[in-house]
Amino acid sequence: MDGMQKEAKLLVHDEPYLKPVTGQGISFYNMDVNTAVLTFQVKRDEYPLEISAQNTETYAFFVSSNGSTTGKVKVEFIDPLNGIIRVTLDENFLLAATNTNVKGQIYIKAIGRPDTVVLNEFTFYVKDALINQIDGSIKIKEIRLFDELETEIRNKIARINEIEQQLDTIDERTDAMLQAEIQNFKAEINTQIQDVKNFITATQQNITNKANEVDENIRTLNNNIDGTENSLVTVTKLNEILGTYATNAQIQTLNDTKANTSDVVSKSELTDIDTLIAQKVEEKFNGLAVQNYQLTDANGYIPRIDNLDMYTMNGISKSGWYYVYAPINSPEEDSNNGYLQVFARSSTYMKVIFMPYNRHKMYTRNKMGSTTGWGDWVEITSGYSVTTRSDQEAIAEDLENADANASESES
Repeated sequence: MDGMQKEAKLLVHDEPYLKPVTGQGISFYNMDVNTAVLTFQVKRDEYPLEISAQNTETYAFFVSSNGSTTGKVKVEFIDPLNGIIRVTLDENFLLAATNTNVKGQIYIKAIGRPDTVVLNEFTFYVKDALINQIDGSIKIKEIRLFDELETEIRNKIARINEIEQQLDTIDERTDAMLQAEIQNFKAEINTQIQDVKNFITATQQNITNKANEVDENIRTLNNNIDGTENSLVTVTKLNEILGTYATNAQIQTLNDTKANTSDVVSKSELTDIDTLIAQKVEEKFNGLAVQNYQLTDANGYIPRIDNLDMYTMNGISKSGWYYVYAPINSPEEDSNNGYLQVFARSSTYMKVIFMPYNRHKMYTRNKMGSTTGWGDWVEITSGYSVTTRSDQEAIAEDLENADANASESES
């Protein structure tokens, strides 16, 4: 943690000897916001114990003499090779534990094994800040109100930035759709123009081929006339020779089917084609419905939120589905990660449902206005259990025994 901090340094050992960390004279104030820090060096015998997030799940637990507790508090791994870890005390717990002695312990659980080590207890005292003891509750309320107002403004600024990013994404997607429509329309027009050109070329070639055939036939007839009576071509022989060739009527019909160049769109008429395309695409796009608020990403997966404080629920203000990873103050201590579904009528009236990813449990919580705020987590699946196959067999066996006993009683 950068900036100011009040750091208390303690030495704890991974050994079974009762050596409570006492007499250190550690004291914090209930207004030490994010500055009340406990730094530990964990040793085994005389050597540092190498611990990190890769090989352990390490957390702390604090309880006040007035009964206030923190739940699991994750530690920071400052220097894994030398076994140095750090815990920052929560401001809400310091307020709740004012003018009391607090006991704490560090728990180290090996990843991949059921091994867990509980380190020796340590204590410190939480004092009431002097400003809280000044006469006049108005000053205190105004100071705390300013802190709450600052937090609310920060949350609103973060939400505005999120909305701006969503608008940028929508604009980029809209531009891409518009360009795609324009390109498709241009491709269709170019294809139609090329089809007309191909038809004209094919028709002209057919006419030329037929004319060449007629010329060849005439030359053949002339060659057959050599000035003798027997070599003269009669009408009958001419009809036989020309029987397989196109007639004048057929040539005229073919000529009539040739495309008229006046029917083909000229180049000058295509100068405003981009304007026409843009107008047509814009008309079509204006009729489309656009979803402005995304519930999933482009692949259909729900977003992930890391280190969510499930007590304050800071950052949860809109409807949606989320996967919370490594949350703080989870209602399910043995399985922190899970799925969170948010139903928001406004930023101050919401209902959330939390489901641990590997448990058949559901927890719910309500927010009833800005004054009342969030209520407690309630397990709505308590009293229910998922029946396994072995349970079903045991129930069936009990029913059979009951029927047998009933039959014996009747006899």
